[in-house]
Amino acid sequence: MKGAERINATTLDDAWFQALSLVMEEGRIYKIDKGSFEGIHRQGMKLVINIMHPGVRPLAPIVPSDVPEPTTEQKIEEYYQQQIVTNIKGLNEHYTYGEDLWWELGWVIEHYKNGGFGNNHCFMTVGRPESLFFYDRDVDYEEIITVRDRQSGQLIWERKISNEWNKDPKNDPSSQCLRGIDTWIEEEKLHFWVYFRSWDLLSGFPQNLGGFQLLKEEMAKQIGVGDGMIIASGKDLHVYEHSWAIACLRLRKELKDVQDRKEA
Repeated sequence: MKGAERINATTLDDAWFQALSLVMEEGRIYKIDKGSFEGIHRQGMKLVINIMHPGVRPLAPIVPSDVPEPTTEQKIEEYYQQQIVTNIKGLNEHYTYGEDLWWELGWVIEHYKNGGFGNNHCFMTVGRPESLFFYDRDVDYEEIITVRDRQSGQLIWERKISNEWNKDPKNDPSSQCLRGIDTWIEEEKLHFWVYFRSWDLLSGFPQNLGGFQLLKEEMAKQIGVGDGMIIASGKDLHVYEHSWAIACLRLRKELKDVQDRKEA
């Protein structure tokens, strides 16, 4: 078994194309026993991607006219506004990353501004250990988290978490794919290191990173520093079997070569 591969990229578009090419050429192919799209195959790989200039526009991948766009600038902006910087989720949404991130953002900004840049405190967590119960239809899990000012007792923040979503058999049990965004300031720039436990490379990757780049730019502006790099990592950046044809079209490769690997 090989360790994680490493990619050095300039822009988000470059990172997406290099990762897609590497995964489709060398990624392991396996059948999904549990999870999204059970019963079909995925092709995935362990990757660490250094993106030196993620703010270069466009944030969305640049694709030929005959290839479906994985995302667009407008979709990235909407994702940023609706899924990252707000704790409000839609009626048919189990969770959003913003439910965890939205209140952490202000804390991180103020901590850097008031406490200085030389610290490792500012890791923004997504999910909790109990999030594993999101997969479990046989238990009831509920928790109310409160944060209060110690002296006044004033409520600063409150959130209820439960696996109520899973009680409806029509809903697909799922848990957060993004697990954290680590941050640090170096050479007067704010940098992100994001980790996904599982990551759809074809369409999820470019939309997620585009949204996180907008977030990093806004946080850097409020802190008073420049915009830095993104390191993106995960143990399984993957392309689903039903998307192999699109991936091969973008890479100008033969789908048959991937299918032959699956059968081998």
